[in-house]
Amino acid sequence: MLSRLWKKNAFKIGISLMLLFAIPALLGYLITPDKTKDCNRLVPELANQAPGFTYTYLLSGEALPTSYTDWLTGSNSSGTVIPCNVIAENKDSITYTILGEQAIKSISVKSLIADKNGNYTHTSHALLGTDRFGRDMLSRLIIGGRVSLTVGLVSVVISLFIGTLIGMAAGYFGGRTDSLLSWLIAVFWSVPTLLIALGLSFAFGKGFWQVLLATGLSTWVEVARVVRGQTLQLRQKEFILSAIITGFSPLYIMRKHLLPNLKGSLTVMATTNFAAAILLESGLSFLGLGLAPPTPSWGMMVKEHLGNLVLDNAYLALVPGMAIMALVMAFNLVAMGLRDVLDTRLPSGT
Repeated sequence: MLSRLWKKNAFKIGISLMLLFAIPALLGYLITPDKTKDCNRLVPELANQAPGFTYTYLLSGEALPTSYTDWLTGSNSSGTVIPCNVIAENKDSITYTILGEQAIKSISVKSLIADKNGNYTHTSHALLGTDRFGRDMLSRLIIGGRVSLTVGLVSVVISLFIGTLIGMAAGYFGGRTDSLLSWLIAVFWSVPTLLIALGLSFAFGKGFWQVLLATGLSTWVEVARVVRGQTLQLRQKEFILSAIITGFSPLYIMRKHLLPNLKGSLTVMATTNFAAAILLESGLSFLGLGLAPPTPSWGMMVKEHLGNLVLDNAYLALVPGMAIMALVMAFNLVAMGLRDVLDTRLPSGT
């Protein structure tokens, strides 16, 4: 099957785009210029700097021990950043001027944190510039991608579990069970997914886990509808009827006979639901009902910099918006490739 998938241009483009976002998200704080938790180091002197901006700084405070989990969670704030132009560096003190100011100041090296080479003067590159709070945009974009992918993954697991369970039960048992579950599916299907997510967000409140539940519980309906329809068809097949006559339990038949025949459709729906979950999370964050600040979210980044669209630094809103578009398109392209290969009803040359 893999060889057939790689012949699909849509699948290859989609996988390439997914890896472009997934690899930096996996590396996380190992590659972000700002390694503090949530990439939320506020440096007012560096606000609204253009992409490619390079600056030197001193780091005052007490060096904190690092942990092997820092790549996942980020480190606690390890000092205060002082962006500056160093004038003179002596044995006991450093003379400098703060970036954008003329006043000459001096600070003792005892209150500074040195790098691995023992230097007190640090250099950093803001490849995508900084926002109005002086936070590094590239760092927040990378961790925001990790948030989006995590929300998408967990939401897909939740939606597939609930949708498959309800859909198979409705299609297999039929009768009153099918009527009741079909009514439930119809009720949820009649309400726009975003409205369901909004209602659940109001009920659960802001937060990472709340967003996971809200998106997961909003995207199961499509899975349930497709699974129910295919289960109704499979229920009439000879191998299912033979299993029923033989006396196997419904749970065994669903697990051993129905699920293997649903894996193609479930795989395609998993990728499309992944994209839907990313859009939902971004929409909720844009509306202020998603992740709680300062957790980086692409939707929240768009909202925070919406006013910059009419200014010179419009990229602050465009870059996260384009990231959302590219990642959603990547999953949709992968879904198209999977559908072409797994759906036997399509012509072989499609």
